[in-house]
Amino acid sequence: DKLVEGHVGILRKQGLATDRPVSVMRAADGTVIEIFEWASLKAIEDAHTDPVVQALWGEFAAACEFLPLSAVPEAAGLFPDFEAVG
Repeated sequence: DKLVEGHVGILRKQGLATDRPVSVMRAADGTVIEIFEWASLKAIEDAHTDPVVQALWGEFAAACEFLPLSAVPEAAGLFPDFEAVG
């Protein structure tokens, strides 16, 4: 949970994410979903070479796996129900 709490803040410090509000939710199987806005398409590309972001993503990779939203069963529903986190 601490990784998710600090994730977007780090992206913002690197100029990669906007200041729009972040939503963090949990699916019934425990999958955590974080929704935030990237600053641009270039920011997404830049994140893949930013050493600070790469270190953060390494911590995530050690603790969890990255999945597309479509892999979360609730995402198949017209009105998915997720638990709000935080």
